[in-house]
Amino acid sequence: MRRLFVLVVALGLLATACSGSEARARGSAEVLRLGVFPTLTHAPAHVGIGSGIFADTLAPTRVEVHTFNSGTEAGVALLSGSIDASYMGPWPAISLYLQSGKVAIVSGAAVGGASLVVRRGSGIASPDDLHGKRIAVPNVGNTQDIALRTWLHANGLEATDEGGDVAITEADGSQLLQLFRADRLDGAWVPEPYPTYLVAEGVGEVLVDESELWPPGGFLTAGLVVSTIYMDAHPDVVRRLVEANVAAIRFAQASPLRAQAIAERRLVWAGAPAMDASVIASAWSRLSFTWEPVPSTIEQVAMDAHALGALEEDPGPVLGIYRLDPLNAVLDDESLPPVEVPG
Repeated sequence: MRRLFVLVVALGLLATACSGSEARARGSAEVLRLGVFPTLTHAPAHVGIGSGIFADTLAPTRVEVHTFNSGTEAGVALLSGSIDASYMGPWPAISLYLQSGKVAIVSGAAVGGASLVVRRGSGIASPDDLHGKRIAVPNVGNTQDIALRTWLHANGLEATDEGGDVAITEADGSQLLQLFRADRLDGAWVPEPYPTYLVAEGVGEVLVDESELWPPGGFLTAGLVVSTIYMDAHPDVVRRLVEANVAAIRFAQASPLRAQAIAERRLVWAGAPAMDASVIASAWSRLSFTWEPVPSTIEQVAMDAHALGALEEDPGPVLGIYRLDPLNAVLDDESLPPVEVPG
């Protein structure tokens, strides 16, 4: 687990380096710098931006969109004050919180929608077939990396940087089709729409649907994370951001076909390859969009990371990552049930 541990240490050093100056992290009420990825798990962001919901709800604050390929990259930007908020998966958010205490999850976004896809013709039909194989994740140290390593351990396997023989490498979603076709990857543990895309292109087969590894209710694949320095400096902006997120999710739930068309365009803008509408629709069906924070996911991912050695400290206080007052204020205004975190 050497590379992943080095990454966690690097984030900790960054948090220490940034602690002396908070001016950049305070940002501005005039502009909200928001991180998004070219994945369908970030559909609330893509739909909210593409539909105009974010612009209307956040006005007069202007939304400045920054694209990243993983939570690892977005986390560094968040801690350095380069962005104010980002959609990201559980593990980068947990790592940032435990290392710095300067981020908070203010809302859920997406549940489900991640899979291990193996290259068709690779001969991989079970965990035992992964010996000596090369598997991609969006970034070493991101949520899918933790999920892959946890699953490997559960099946008696380890990555090469842990002394095993399964090579874990990094690959952007835009590269996956080419890498599969060139036989340079044997598989990839990635979020939607990439599993569905690879299957539709005839180069991949789903070996593990991650939703089957979690209890009923699913697992959080993306939440809305903010810098607490920015949140404390501009609470009204963060409240409007949460309101925009809820509005985008309600739009996606009420008008899925319109939302899919918007998300399809925004994914390409963010760097994803162009995909047929049927691919987006099929991938969409493997996801649920919700503002529910799913704290059970945060607890389990923290325990998994601890078991892997990526997190040396006790993950017990991890639920302190949530700051849900803005979300519950929005839900109260909309006459929707509040959300709660145990303890």
